[in-house]
Amino acid sequence: MVSSPLNPLDPLIYRTAGDSDLRILQSELHPNAWRRLAAWMDLSCTRSSWITLNLRRGALVQALVLLTHSSYGIPLECVLLPAHATQGPIDCQLFRLAIDCAKRCGARELYYSAEEDSSQSRCIDDLGFSRWREVYCYESDGSSTFTVVGYRTAEAGRFPQAEIVSLIEQTSEFCDDSQTRYFQSSLGSYGDAKLTLETMELASHEASWWLVALAPDGQKVGLILPVLNYGELTIGFIGVLPAFRGRGVASHLLKQFLPTANRSGYSTVYAEVDEGNKSMQRTVSKNGFRLAGRKQEWRLTI
Repeated sequence: MVSSPLNPLDPLIYRTAGDSDLRILQSELHPNAWRRLAAWMDLSCTRSSWITLNLRRGALVQALVLLTHSSYGIPLECVLLPAHATQGPIDCQLFRLAIDCAKRCGARELYYSAEEDSSQSRCIDDLGFSRWREVYCYESDGSSTFTVVGYRTAEAGRFPQAEIVSLIEQTSEFCDDSQTRYFQSSLGSYGDAKLTLETMELASHEASWWLVALAPDGQKVGLILPVLNYGELTIGFIGVLPAFRGRGVASHLLKQFLPTANRSGYSTVYAEVDEGNKSMQRTVSKNGFRLAGRKQEWRLTI
C-alpha cells in the first residue's frame, strides 16, 4: 500500500519536544541530523525543552534547536534540522516560538546561519535578525606538511591569563575579521580580547591544544585556541602579531596543533573564516584544509 502525501492545508501543531517527540525526531530526521542532535544532547549543548517542532497529522515537518556551550547554560544559537524529505520554506512561527524560549532562558542575543544559497533570507530578515557576516567553512584531515624554521611553541597555560588577553588583543590588531572589528568598535580592543578568551574558556578543550608561538628570541608572536564547538574540534581563534604576519607563524601553529588533535582522537578539524579574511583563507588552504561550503550568519538582539 502506498501512503498518500500530507495535505499542506492540514493544520500544523507546534510544541516543545518531550520524550515521545525525541522518538519521532529519531525516526523522521535525516540520519545525519539525528546524530548531531543526539551528540548535542549527550554534551549538554541542548535539552528537550529547547527543541521546538511542528507536526502535520503526526508527521514531523521541521525542528528548530537552541544550542549553547555546555558550561554557559544560556542559548546562543538556533539550528534548523532537516527531516527526511525537503520541507520547503522555513516556518517563521517556529522561529518565533524558539525566540520566545530563548528569552525565557535569559538569552540577550541569538545567532542563526544557513548555506549561502538558502532561500530563507526573507523570513529571517522579517523576524528581526540582522545580517552578521559570511563565512567560509573548512575541513582538515588533521595533517600539515608546511615547514617553518626558527619558531617554537609553548602551551598557553604556562602564561598568566593577562598575558594571553594582551596577546589576543595585539594579534587582533588590523585583522580582516568582521566579527572582531564589530566587538572592537563596541567594547574596545581590550574588551574584545577579554570576551574572546572568556568565550573560548567556556567551550570544552584540552590544555595541550592551546599554543603560543615563540620567536627565536622568545617573544610571544601568535597563538591558536582550538575548542570543541558543539562536539566538533574547531579552530576557535588564531592570530599573529602584525609585524610577524607573512612569515608562516600561523602555519607553524597549525602544524604543531594538528598532530595533537590526532592524538586526542579527532581525525577532522574545522575552521570558519570570515569572507574578507583572505590571508587566513590562504593559510588554512595550504595547511590541508579544504573548502566545504559557505554560509550566511545572522544575529538577533533580544
